[in-house]
Amino acid sequence: MKAKSRVLKNVLCLLAVTVLSASCVTLDGRLDVKQAMSARKKSGFLNLKTKEIRIEPDLYEASLKANSDKSFTLKLEGREKILIPLKSEKDLNVPSNGRVFISHSEINQPFDVSGVITTDITLSERQSAIEECSFNVTENHCKKICEKEDSCKIECKDETVTMHGHHFVEFHFQTIHRDLAMDLLKQEKGEVLATFHGTDSETSRITDFEGRCEVRR
Repeated sequence: MKAKSRVLKNVLCLLAVTVLSASCVTLDGRLDVKQAMSARKKSGFLNLKTKEIRIEPDLYEASLKANSDKSFTLKLEGREKILIPLKSEKDLNVPSNGRVFISHSEINQPFDVSGVITTDITLSERQSAIEECSFNVTENHCKKICEKEDSCKIECKDETVTMHGHHFVEFHFQTIHRDLAMDLLKQEKGEVLATFHGTDSETSRITDFEGRCEVRR
């Protein structure tokens, strides 16, 4: 039963990467601003407000963070950190593979967004090992309590005890690599104002089977 639940978990993990907007995904790269452009950046207390700024032509260290299905943040590093929200009232439906276009009106920015994203998933060969494990059991423990030297009683109660042991496991590693090429376009005109290229890779261990935890007494 435990092995079946692990397989189901693996399937759900694969489904979770079918869109870029998996929470906390950050693509690191550079933004090449080709001509002076305007953008609305976060400002005010707790960055709850925005104000329009001018971004001069330059090559900026940058990253694009997926906050949710409706919200991304483009961060520029330079003399000051600039946070540019790409936020919509509805899902932006950014795919994990393919083209994406987001109109300026959807994200309340003076530019459109157009790009291509690719996501590659690689799986390692299955491995096996004997590893440490633990589980909790309930045991009834009794102890002698003496209020006076000649007045004692036995008191028993259930206590939770952690048992430590070893079990057999089978697992493999999954690596997800994302690559995004994105243009910021002059709204409704298609002229390229800036280009962003960012990548992200993450590797996680996926357990395929867990044997029973055996305690050596």
